[in-house]
Amino acid sequence: MRILVVSAHYPPNHTSGGTLVPQRLARGLAARGHEVSVYAGHLGDEREPLSTWDERDETGLPIHWISITPFTSWSDPLNSLNPAVEDEFRAWLREHPVDVVHLHSLQTFGAGLVSIAAESGARVVVTMHDFWWSCARQFLVAPDRRPCSLVVACGGCPCAVDHEWLRARNRALGTHLARADVVLAPSRTAADVMIANGVPAGRMRVDENGIPTPQAVDHVSPADGAIRLVFAGGRDPMKGLPVLREALAEVPPGAWSIDLFGVTPEDVEGLGSHVRARERYRPDELAGVLAEHDVLVLASVMRESHSILTREALMAGLAVVCTDTLGPEEVVVDGANGLVVPAGDAHALAVAIRSLVTDPARVATLQEHAPDVRVRTLDEQVASTEALFVELLAEPADVASAVEPLVRRVLFIVGIPGAPLRYRAQLPAEALAEMGIVSEVRHYRDPELPALAAFADAVVLYRVPATDQVLELVGSIRSRERRVPILFDVDDLIVDPELRGQVHGLEGMAEAELDLWWRGVARYRTTLEAADAYIGSTDALCEQVGALTGLPTYRYANGVGTTMGQLAEHALGRPRSPGPLRIGYFSGTTTHDADWALIEPAVVEILRRYPEIELWLGGHLRTGDDLTPFEHRVRRLPMLAWTDLPGRLRDLDVNLAPLVLGSVFNEAKSAIKWLEAALVATPTVASPTQPFAEAIEHGQTGLLAATSQEWVEALDMLIGDEHQRALIGARAQRSALLRYSPARQGERYRAILLDAARRVAEGGEARVSTWSPVSDDEPYTAAAAHWVEAYPPPAGRPAAAWRRYVAVVRHTYSDGGVRAVVAGVRRRVRRG
Repeated sequence: MRILVVSAHYPPNHTSGGTLVPQRLARGLAARGHEVSVYAGHLGDEREPLSTWDERDETGLPIHWISITPFTSWSDPLNSLNPAVEDEFRAWLREHPVDVVHLHSLQTFGAGLVSIAAESGARVVVTMHDFWWSCARQFLVAPDRRPCSLVVACGGCPCAVDHEWLRARNRALGTHLARADVVLAPSRTAADVMIANGVPAGRMRVDENGIPTPQAVDHVSPADGAIRLVFAGGRDPMKGLPVLREALAEVPPGAWSIDLFGVTPEDVEGLGSHVRARERYRPDELAGVLAEHDVLVLASVMRESHSILTREALMAGLAVVCTDTLGPEEVVVDGANGLVVPAGDAHALAVAIRSLVTDPARVATLQEHAPDVRVRTLDEQVASTEALFVELLAEPADVASAVEPLVRRVLFIVGIPGAPLRYRAQLPAEALAEMGIVSEVRHYRDPELPALAAFADAVVLYRVPATDQVLELVGSIRSRERRVPILFDVDDLIVDPELRGQVHGLEGMAEAELDLWWRGVARYRTTLEAADAYIGSTDALCEQVGALTGLPTYRYANGVGTTMGQLAEHALGRPRSPGPLRIGYFSGTTTHDADWALIEPAVVEILRRYPEIELWLGGHLRTGDDLTPFEHRVRRLPMLAWTDLPGRLRDLDVNLAPLVLGSVFNEAKSAIKWLEAALVATPTVASPTQPFAEAIEHGQTGLLAATSQEWVEALDMLIGDEHQRALIGARAQRSALLRYSPARQGERYRAILLDAARRVAEGGEARVSTWSPVSDDEPYTAAAAHWVEAYPPPAGRPAAAWRRYVAVVRHTYSDGGVRAVVAGVRRRVRRG
């Protein structure tokens, strides 16, 4: 097998964890008898830019070097796409054809090498050793050294130039990455980050870095029994030295010390004699360094895709305190062999360090379990890489794919404003835009609906009550020569009139109001019955609607929008407002009194146990008499705009999400209350309905509580354990972003639309509905054409420019009629 290993940085010119991997793989594959060569970038002023030369390393491996020194700046466009290097690489490949090209770090080389490798006829593998493909600064850290959003679309990081520059750069890189056969990441969490940023999950694989057989470590115990910590990050701020300094200042001196390797005495000045600056150790000295310490402190603010040192320390019997920077957490289990704290949080790091240096027995327990870690060997990685290459070469290079139905334009027809509209129509439209699919979101009485529907490849009716006009529109769509799918979406179980009497929150209505409310349910049911399929936010909704109607159903969970993600990131950029600990419940609507009553006894007990905490209650909520003695500690907050919600949730220490159990209606409700709190790293205690149990990993990303006693225990733990409170909130934030990012949501929604389009195209036996339609006459109105919910501008679009754009759209569509609609759609399709 002829293999080319490509890396913009390579030993001995540049040595790091990310550069040792391609070198070790190249040598390992050559030792297995393959014809291996290396194409490497060289840093150094002694060579002319783009000059090339060939040499062999000490093992005889041929290396083709190219000087790339001028292109190392993160803001340099040539760091991302470098035509001159592409030309040289293309020429080299023509003279040295290979079967497989394995590309590693490509900064300064540029992403175009992926396409050139694919065009050469070779199979192409890309390993992402860091996050360069979505973060020009490589490590998802802002210039002010604060961790960025793991999902670029949900953040506002200025990166190397500005956020819009980053988004455009990433789109350009993505067109080249699409040419790779397989994309590898050295940890599961790193792979999840790349998938959340748009790398198709089907092409992503985990390939953990292999570690050569480590030197034996003969652990030396101190005579005085003091706890000895070690930090090896040096002076690089992204390795966390400033954060560690701040944390150490909070930990009183005692029977403990810490050695900071690679720093100067000035870096630790004022921290005490127990905090010692050490010169950087050589690689062959690592075993000795580890033998003389008990705890490794990894304070990185940069996201680490793997972290070899963490694994080496655990194998040597050290406990590890690490930040939640992805790769280290694959092996550090909080409370078992170490502690995990949120990145960039000096206070949380101080709490963790203090808990260890004051408890030697706990350190000993963590050390006892440290060597239990399972670490992949280098031989295993080489063998796995070889097997992957063999697998790729065994596949046909061009596999003909089945022709998919065309879905390029989607029309969302909606019935209500507010948060449900955002989650079920505007955010899916935004997510589909990531896939290059154009969407319109219009009110069901908009007079331009017939014209828009004529050009749509799929129509989604979100919470639309049946009207004579809507049913006529559905009929016209069905009469088209090319059938397109019509889907109905509703995020509450309000399509079954048989549930009358089982829905909480309607008890105060007069009989006439109730009749009108349930007629609305019947009208929703009528529109549902006219559709080809149903989209629901929870499994319970899909099961209930499927059983009720016999329609095909699709699950599409509520997800994260770019604007909400950016608002949450902004809220996270500040500490919680000063004051006592706060637990809070924001009801949102008038239908949650019974849910609150479920947990009020537990909350009263907590208020009794902790006289210093406050209870925040938001929205429309009636509380019981048992809360009266604590009213001076209850802060009642009015309803607020959804754009202000992240800030309010950020100021909570614990979020409450109760639902009455055993209710079909409640089982159908989504886990929005967890999701919104998670985005600002506020931990949630929730009732264990199916959606909450699916969203929350109990004890990791939140807590589930069914009984009053469980609610008390959950709140007691979070209030009393600052470390766990911070850690659970941080894990919840990551889970929310990585599972429900716009890119992931766009893939899911696109898959739903394609499957529904296939079903419609294939026809089959028609479904027979026994439902008696209920509809009203609601003519189209020009007022509905201008119906636009207040919505912040998309990422990077100035608010004033966005308002002007909306005004132009309104004017064009109201004055231009069908031609304007068609022209507008075509323009947006051309823009992609």
